Amino acid sequence: MHRFSRRNLLGWIAGAASLVIFLGFQFGIFNGVWGVVAFAAAIAVGAWWLWEQWDQLRHRQRVERFAAQHGWTYSEVGPLALARGSGFPFGVGTDRRVANLIEGVYSDTRCISYDYVFKYKVADERSAVQVFTVTQASLPVPFPRLDLIPEDAGSRMLGAITGSDIDLESAEFNRAWRVLCSDRRYAVDVVDPRMMQLLLSHRMPGVAIRIEGDRVLAWSAGRADVADLRRRLDVVVGVAKRIPAHVVRTYTDAETRRRAEQDKREANAPTWAKTPGVLNSRRYTGIGVDADGDGVEDWEQRSR
Repeated sequence: MHRFSRRNLLGWIAGAASLVIFLGFQFGIFNGVWGVVAFAAAIAVGAWWLWEQWDQLRHRQRVERFAAQHGWTYSEVGPLALARGSGFPFGVGTDRRVANLIEGVYSDTRCISYDYVFKYKVADERSAVQVFTVTQASLPVPFPRLDLIPEDAGSRMLGAITGSDIDLESAEFNRAWRVLCSDRRYAVDVVDPRMMQLLLSHRMPGVAIRIEGDRVLAWSAGRADVADLRRRLDVVVGVAKRIPAHVVRTYTDAETRRRAEQDKREANAPTWAKTPGVLNSRRYTGIGVDADGDGVEDWEQRSR
């Protein structure tokens, strides 16, 4: 894939400006007041677009350097399956994609960070490109969703996250964070005094925390400065390691039971249900119809 460099970006700027100026005066477009206004608008739009390209280039290069310096892997485009989730900003908008993905181990925990980009409908049926920075740490087993939203002006972009705020015992923490969860008991158990201390000391304006499934993630609007990535990793890894042991044990036991039940169901399933491709092989006849009762017609045996 072609990438911009400082030299060819400056060449694009000079070439585009020269072409616009030449065409404008050649065809008399820039004659009169409205011509000057149109010329200024064209230059402004072009300058904004070029600056956006240059900013994306610098961001990508910084992410790549971080990955190289820490022995992580970098991918310009990542699988959309990484950006799964049951609430904003995931699953909304159109043209969703994952970009500038880096993966590695931080403090003995598997982590990833990426830009999540999508188009979101705004006023007058127009769509605007939205970019969020997402940093994730892996969890050993799935947990229910719990959102922690910072109480600051930077969290206004997070207003799509709704729910009843759960007040905890610390007034200082309640002033700094909103706790949103469908299970109050679970939220109180997870956000214990140790977790509160971590979140108060590592609080970053505009950066929300979510526990959901097998991950802890920090997310915020815009492309976060790579210089802040270590702080974001400290937060998600710190949260992952501070989930109280009794909570981890509860959901570990629940996951063990779930897997045991799934294994039992699979073991007791009829042969046709466990045979890959049988439903589109034209051999399925229904349970107990064939000779040996497994629901799969034994055409080879019948032909002999």
